[in-house]
Amino acid sequence: MENLKVGFIGAGGFATFTLYPALHFAPLELQAICDIDQQKSERNAKKFGGGANVYTNHREMYEKEDLEAVIICMGPQHRQALVLEALAAGYHVFVPKPPASSLAGTLELAEAASLHNRKMMVNFQRRFSFGVQTAKGIMAKSSFGQVSQVFSSFCSGNYPTLESYLLDFAIHHFDLVRHLAGEVAQACSFYNEIGGQGSFAVGLQFESGAIGTMQLNSQRLWSRNYDQIQVTGQGEYIVLDDLWTLRHYTQAGNSFHENHSDQRNGELTGDGHSLTEFVTAIREDRDPVSSIHDVVGTMRLYDAVLQFRSGETITLDHAASLTGRN
Repeated sequence: MENLKVGFIGAGGFATFTLYPALHFAPLELQAICDIDQQKSERNAKKFGGGANVYTNHREMYEKEDLEAVIICMGPQHRQALVLEALAAGYHVFVPKPPASSLAGTLELAEAASLHNRKMMVNFQRRFSFGVQTAKGIMAKSSFGQVSQVFSSFCSGNYPTLESYLLDFAIHHFDLVRHLAGEVAQACSFYNEIGGQGSFAVGLQFESGAIGTMQLNSQRLWSRNYDQIQVTGQGEYIVLDDLWTLRHYTQAGNSFHENHSDQRNGELTGDGHSLTEFVTAIREDRDPVSSIHDVVGTMRLYDAVLQFRSGETITLDHAASLTGRN
């Protein structure tokens, strides 16, 4: 596969810790880095970019570089305008999660990607993690059967605001329950707040008929196990802990998959596989997994839980906007 020629906007701490180290897993060529802090761009060009050119103005980068795609890694509030500009300029775009700071912003990005006929992918890297990919392989076998129930627990330490907790942290599991069990038809959310921190119990009904529950809160400790998903089929089920430990239970016997690395690794966490999927989708002229169009569904679920926390049933309309309550 021919390497994809990319420019990277953003050289802050998050980008440097997550996406830059994963670049070497994907068939791409990092041609340029742009950040308003030139020293950060030069540092990352030296460490990750080989001969990448350095810019402090993205428009200058666009004028001087022969790019096919742009990776834009910064907070969703600050990158929305940059993404819209990049799409309009004819570039494919790769961004971290969440795609935008709101459902309305996500819909705007999806419309822009369609208008300019460009691929836009959101890095929900947990879809590509060792554990989730292994789980998806097991679930694809006829012996697993149809998904009947999903349990999700994703809990963290304190967040500054309720919205930031849901958008920055819980959004991972809003995305994963869809990725594993399909679109959510209805949701019912209960909420408890203590000392400015939130706890959520969310009931789900999937379009397939499967049901699910999500346990989400920001009142636990950081640096502890906070990530578990259970998926039940017919006579088989999967327990997935963190990103790379999986237990598969069957009537014939049980199997266990575990990677003992405690280091962030672009192959284990999924960042490298996600970037590879972005390149492959462009070369094959198809929508990538976790495209901006697909993750509109994730943002609909986030928006529903954020807005309705009183035990009412919310119907999610995936053809339009949130339709209302029963």
